[in-house]
Amino acid sequence: MTHPKPAAFRHQLQQILTPSTTVLLVVSLLTPFSAFLLYPFLTIYFTHVLGFSVGQAGLLLSVRFLSSAVLGFASAWLSGRIGLVRTYVLAGLVTGAAVFSLAETRNVAAIVLLLVVLGVSASAVNAMVRSLAGAGVPVEVRGTLQTYIHWLQNVGMAAALPVSADVLRGGFSQTPFIVTAVGYVAVALLVGFAFGRMASRETGLAKAKGDGSSLFQILRDDRSLRYLMAAFVLFAMVEMQFESSVPLDLSYHFRHGVSLYGTLGVIEMAVVFFLQIVVGQWLSRQPSPWIGYAGILLSGGLLVGGLWQTVSGWTIAIILLGLGEVFSVSLIMGLFGVLPPDNRQGSYFSLFFMAQGLATFLAYAVGGGAYQFLGPGWLFGLSLPVSGLAAYCYRSARRFHLALST
Repeated sequence: MTHPKPAAFRHQLQQILTPSTTVLLVVSLLTPFSAFLLYPFLTIYFTHVLGFSVGQAGLLLSVRFLSSAVLGFASAWLSGRIGLVRTYVLAGLVTGAAVFSLAETRNVAAIVLLLVVLGVSASAVNAMVRSLAGAGVPVEVRGTLQTYIHWLQNVGMAAALPVSADVLRGGFSQTPFIVTAVGYVAVALLVGFAFGRMASRETGLAKAKGDGSSLFQILRDDRSLRYLMAAFVLFAMVEMQFESSVPLDLSYHFRHGVSLYGTLGVIEMAVVFFLQIVVGQWLSRQPSPWIGYAGILLSGGLLVGGLWQTVSGWTIAIILLGLGEVFSVSLIMGLFGVLPPDNRQGSYFSLFFMAQGLATFLAYAVGGGAYQFLGPGWLFGLSLPVSGLAAYCYRSARRFHLALST
């Protein structure tokens, strides 16, 4: 099975909380906190400060995610040659430098170049964290650890929103750029120090030998992975509307839209924080998988906010999105955590973040245009059928994986 049994929960924690994975869990909180002081507010910054139109800002920002989707193989190639730890440190330092440079840039061509670099390096940071985690624990708890990492990442993201909106003037100031750049560099140095010493003591986090497989070959050979990647792309397209189109919509419909967005981020954080682990354990007790499939559909609740443009409507929408995320992540990450072979952790997780880059590119590029020409009702209304298709793809991935396991 892809989900651990409830009776083994305490034993799972003992296996998961090693010195190395504890550092990774801390990093999994600090890195997205640093990133989300900036990323969700770039749309506002590009439109309100730099003067781009909504459609132009959406297309421009989509460059970062398109580069992640197209060039994400670079982290797999690099990790197979210099190791997971060195790849992480290099990617973190490059990301910090790119973010700092972006704060001082007004030229469109330079912005595009920096966003290309940022897309590749930031996705490499995330891929290497998950790769290191997968290489450091027994296979039976890898899915659970990946769920915990995703849980902490979402807590860090949501916690950053009110800090940036209410303290750092996110969207209207260069301060978040500087803080984000410092955060990436500091965490990269922390990982380099901690894992450099651990690797010398043979903690199992050394270079991933043989991790230079063709990503297309992996997708071709692993049918379960193909469907799981499709499910993740569809789910992430809906989830990323909270970062891309939702803050923009709130800034146009509410006088204090940026502050409201920060508050909604806290609400989503509370939903994810209090329910992610509980729901994951609860799902493992259910004899029928259909409860999980139905839970994925809750992500489509964004349509409530799009159709009911009030504070109450958006509050309900974000609660539903948070619930859908809890179910989706528990299922998708639980299955993805057990798929990669030991010598292909870097390749599998590079594929994972290439898929995330593709989903985010589509969310920004298509979302910005759809918002401008169709309006929020149509844009957020599409979240329900897309969530339904994600549930179907996950169901297919699970069936293929169980067929191979029996």
